[in-house]
Amino acid sequence: MRYNKNIDGNYKLILSITLLLTLSIYTMLVGCESESPIQTEDDESITAEFGVLTGTVQPYEALVVLQRNGADFRSTIANDEGRWILSELPIGNYSLYVVASGYFTDISRNDINVEAGETFDIGTVVLRPHTEAATLIGKVIDGSDGQPIPKSEINVICVTGICAPVIGITDSEGNFSIQLWSGLAGKVNIKSQDHQPTIIRVQELPPRQIFDLETIVLERK
Repeated sequence: MRYNKNIDGNYKLILSITLLLTLSIYTMLVGCESESPIQTEDDESITAEFGVLTGTVQPYEALVVLQRNGADFRSTIANDEGRWILSELPIGNYSLYVVASGYFTDISRNDINVEAGETFDIGTVVLRPHTEAATLIGKVIDGSDGQPIPKSEINVICVTGICAPVIGITDSEGNFSIQLWSGLAGKVNIKSQDHQPTIIRVQELPPRQIFDLETIVLERK
């Protein structure tokens, strides 16, 4: 009988341990399930820290590039109706430019503020075709000997108007030809490595016309 009592006692002990383990596992499972709504709330608070940008471009299927801190950040291609959208953007300030083959790059959208949980429509960007451009030509020579200066840089920076900087290079005869958006006011900076730079101002150039700056003389440094 003593032997049987020991067996019975051991059985009860094993049963108790089993019940305790089962209860512990159940408690853990219930505890995990009760934490799920808290995790969901955390996910929602993270999502709320982002915003959305959208807009329309012409021509359709242009490339829209978003910049942050002066560097390209995100990009997308407008659909066949010209609509585009960039979502899940961290809150903050951005700038945006639009590119399409055969058109001038538009950099008019600056200081775009993305707010948490908001969708901001920047409106419509209409690109200007190269066929409507004004053409600027000229020749760069050395002031000391009158010889052409090849590989001189022609940099056009807009003062007013909407345009990206335009860069041209003179050929072996010192000639250059660059296309500009019509109607802009800008500074044409002509420079060469061994010469003093020269600045020429242009403004309100009509479209589809050629303007000759003629001979531009650079003096040696």
